[in-house]
Amino acid sequence: MEQIRLENEKLVHEIETAAAEARVAKIDLTVAEAKEADRLAKPGHTRRLNFFGAVSPMNVDTVIEALEHWGERDPGKPITITFNTQGGSVTDGLALFDTIKRLQRAGHHVTTRAVGVVASMGAVLFQAGDDRIIDARAKMLIHEGSTSFGKGADLSAGELEDYMEFSAMLKQDLIDILAERSTLDKDELKKCWRRKDWWLTAQEAVALGFADRVE
Repeated sequence: MEQIRLENEKLVHEIETAAAEARVAKIDLTVAEAKEADRLAKPGHTRRLNFFGAVSPMNVDTVIEALEHWGERDPGKPITITFNTQGGSVTDGLALFDTIKRLQRAGHHVTTRAVGVVASMGAVLFQAGDDRIIDARAKMLIHEGSTSFGKGADLSAGELEDYMEFSAMLKQDLIDILAERSTLDKDELKKCWRRKDWWLTAQEAVALGFADRVE
């Protein structure tokens, strides 16, 4: 009887050990599956991202999160960002622009593609690409950026002066970015973008240096 009891205890122990090992294996499998799912996330392993819509805090935050995720997950791998946007916030757009440039300095080759419309801040963001591709029927709008403290804001003389200084700083940032990639110098750009609506075809964008090629 004692022998049977010992054998039963040994069998129970082996079953419990096997069950514990199975639980560990299941955990390891879950972790491995989570890692693989992560590799396919935001929004895919190919590191292609569509920026469709306004350059707004929410949209920019989503894009920056994905780009920084890729930067950590796949260091030095190429990234493609497709823009179809009417523009929006200059400050949020510059935050995204600087994020792209930071990734490039870390070794990522970034391709930007313009489809539909790239207007205002969207046209500036498009300039961030190492390779800038514009679709044959896409249109580009370049104009003088504007900033605002809100509709109907009641500014004191000092606040107005600060606002004008801040606005001038942002416009200078935009001019610097556009002039760096364009065949036009800063003075020529300032004259051109003061036009109410300076729309460019894909072919005109390439001719002026705002895109590398038409597809």
